[in-house]
Amino acid sequence: MRDILLMVVIFGCVPFALASPEFGILAYVWVGLMNPHSYVYRLSHFPVALTLAVATVAGMVIRGRFGRFPVRAETVLLLTFFCYTTVTTMFALGTEAWVAWDQFGKMLLMSVIAAMLLQTRQRLNQLVFTIMASIAFFGLKGGFFSLITKGNYMVYGPATSFIGGNNELALAELMILPLVLYFIRQEKRGWRRLALWVTFALTTISIIFSYSRGALVAFGGLAMVMAWRSRYRFRALSAAAVAATLVILFVPKAWTERMATIGTYQKDPSALGRINAWYFACNVATERLVGGGFRTTFTPDMFLRYAPDPTDYHDAHSIYFETMGEHGFPGLAIFLGIMAASFLRLQKLRKDTKGQPEWKWVKDLAEMLQCSIAAYALAGAFLGLAYFDLYYYIVVAGVILHVVYVEEKRKAPALAPEPVPPAWGRAPAPRPA
Repeated sequence: MRDILLMVVIFGCVPFALASPEFGILAYVWVGLMNPHSYVYRLSHFPVALTLAVATVAGMVIRGRFGRFPVRAETVLLLTFFCYTTVTTMFALGTEAWVAWDQFGKMLLMSVIAAMLLQTRQRLNQLVFTIMASIAFFGLKGGFFSLITKGNYMVYGPATSFIGGNNELALAELMILPLVLYFIRQEKRGWRRLALWVTFALTTISIIFSYSRGALVAFGGLAMVMAWRSRYRFRALSAAAVAATLVILFVPKAWTERMATIGTYQKDPSALGRINAWYFACNVATERLVGGGFRTTFTPDMFLRYAPDPTDYHDAHSIYFETMGEHGFPGLAIFLGIMAASFLRLQKLRKDTKGQPEWKWVKDLAEMLQCSIAAYALAGAFLGLAYFDLYYYIVVAGVILHVVYVEEKRKAPALAPEPVPPAWGRAPAPRPA
């Protein structure tokens, strides 16, 4: 019954995508992030995302809705990154690089299409909600599972997706926590606000009991930043301290033993293996300007040539060293440029809308998108998810936010300037002619 229902919903999106490409891109984001087809045996190997992508592009042609390409530093850098990775793939050390390049290119193409089609406040909120809800599903599921099992088991995502592992799922959940807070700020009262708070709480529990050490460190840093930015920072910090105390008191022994290795990484083989992989990436980038290419760098054969300890083979376990090893120092510079450009644009939006009630939603969303990028930057230091579609959708959402803000501000009626009062007391009465 579940399989039939999911098949009806998924394939039912195709005609709607043809009729409304805006709907199609939202459906594509949902399928790409949540992977609902992985729960249907008959669709586990069917190209659902590609079908929706084709339907969306066809809908753009049929309906004549192409939108406008938003020329911003982020979008220019995204296109630059795609062109540059095309060059690195040409010089890659293996043929598997083209498969990853194809997947990365499709994701960037659909991200750009989203930036072109969703340039209204309503559409932007729909995009952000789709991103949030797609991952929050696993936060609700994982948090509830952790409460029932008392945190004795790790929480995983769909096996064949970007978020299949416990570390990867924790990173995704950490990135959508600020988005949940954004919608909480928009809801003043009612059952929707309560549901969002429940989602926030269960997603937090899911992150903690993912047993991901990198996510825990990033969660602590993100919590401090968000609490400090809050108007109720002292209450928020106090609540965080109480919550941390409860976690320490009630978590199982296996969890505390695993988290304790954060401070003793010198004795942890996994941590030492990651450091070995990071030195390996530096050596590859130093010898090869364009790196080793998608999926062809972090392999046992390459470790024999470039790693300090050739026998200790590990994956990149870092978005920064993954980009460096696969695309060299120029690739890393472009990757960091995208992150910096998005972060600075959102910071400027926060500054420009501060103290203006009519633009409070812009300030709130800019702040929460900024926190999502910060979460990715922090947790990504310990995870190899440099080509994570969730991150690029967040970047695109920041671009759309700036486009919408500029457009709505341009259309807003200009307020008449208030008369300037005289420097001293009442203005002198005009003399009769």
